[in-house]
Amino acid sequence: MRRLCSVALLLLGCTRTPPASAPEAAEPPPVPSAPPPQPASVEKPGADRVVAEALALVERRRELRAKGPVKGRTIGRAEMVAYVKKQLAEEIPAPILRAQSEMLFALGVVPEAFDYEKSLLELMGSQLAGFYDPKRKSMSLAEDLPPVERDATLAHELVHALQDQHYDLEKRIKFREDATDEQSAIHALAEGDATSAMIDHVLAVRGLRATDVSDEVISLQARGAMELSMEAANVPTILKRSVVSPYVDGLMLVNWARRQSGWAGVDSIWRDPPTTTEQLLHPEKLVAREKAETLPIPTAPPKGPGEVSYRDVLGEQSLRILFEEWMPRRAAVESARAWAGDRIALFRSGERFALAWHVRYDDEGAAKRGLEAFVRGVVRDPRASAAEFVSVEKAKAAAKPGKSCRERSSNGPFAVVRSGRDLALVAGPFERSPAGARSAGTCADALVWAAGVAKQR
Repeated sequence: MRRLCSVALLLLGCTRTPPASAPEAAEPPPVPSAPPPQPASVEKPGADRVVAEALALVERRRELRAKGPVKGRTIGRAEMVAYVKKQLAEEIPAPILRAQSEMLFALGVVPEAFDYEKSLLELMGSQLAGFYDPKRKSMSLAEDLPPVERDATLAHELVHALQDQHYDLEKRIKFREDATDEQSAIHALAEGDATSAMIDHVLAVRGLRATDVSDEVISLQARGAMELSMEAANVPTILKRSVVSPYVDGLMLVNWARRQSGWAGVDSIWRDPPTTTEQLLHPEKLVAREKAETLPIPTAPPKGPGEVSYRDVLGEQSLRILFEEWMPRRAAVESARAWAGDRIALFRSGERFALAWHVRYDDEGAAKRGLEAFVRGVVRDPRASAAEFVSVEKAKAAAKPGKSCRERSSNGPFAVVRSGRDLALVAGPFERSPAGARSAGTCADALVWAAGVAKQR
């Protein structure tokens, strides 16, 4: 889920997006994620010079002085993808990438043949316009960018360079196991900061700033533009949402801080950043420094693989992204709200896998809403289209016993159980073979396993 955007974590890439259409004078101003393409210049200055000139402008726009120069270069699309692939291999262990794929398959949100790395590279390969690499302290731009789109990309990416120089971005985004929620919050802060500055750059000709646009308008237009730009990519929808979410969620927090105290307010957050995506999504919880509750690693299935191959804390943002697979966004937001903590684990023995996710809410009322959200995923017909959701009435009825389970032929039983303010979702066991994946468990066993996980303290 969050780690689906690992390339953005590593390289903080700025995606290419289509221009937003001009509004009527009486309507709120648009929030273009990138300006319209312009004819390429005949004379092309060197990348170092282009970056240096842009950095001087970004310093003023972001109100943060550069501590040193940033190297620049232009590269082709194929080279950019190859570089991203190399960085991905260097930063995240291959077993973690495999575990991510199996986790999403266990949850039923990707097909059996899903390949995490391949899908991510396909998506990023068509979307990357440029990136700042904190390890090499350099700015890379796609060589086919028109000048105006190049300028917007620089306005975004060079903010990442300033973040790196002032707040040690490389160290903060370095992959750590069991830390997805915390790193997701940092990643979204970084993207929101850079996106807010980029929108200032785009709207400057009209005398406007990102904070002059309402949150509702900015969220709808930013999500719509980015999702439209990824429409052609043949990857699961959850992957696309995972790429978009850090930009939009981070932008909301950054604009809130700017309305309170200007860019100084954003710098204050960087000095004491959110430690959970709950703090990111709810500024009042950031102000209160509300901590997550620590949950133990879920117990292994009684009849299945027992070795933990992956464990993590996913957080409220990842919970919402998953719920959006099964319900409208507004309902998903409410169902993920009041998250108190979670722990997920993927178990493996050879090619046999099983998944357990323990989620705790602040109170029983919120846990009941969470149960109904998970039940929508459990009872949903896998043949249904992306726009078909289980009705609220059916979800409430199925959640009444406090538990639900569905047998699945390929990825095993899918069960959820509530105990007070705790929920446990389990999937599997299932087994991989050359002939395909097949279930290796039953609902009877899955419900017993889930009940035990939900009662862990």
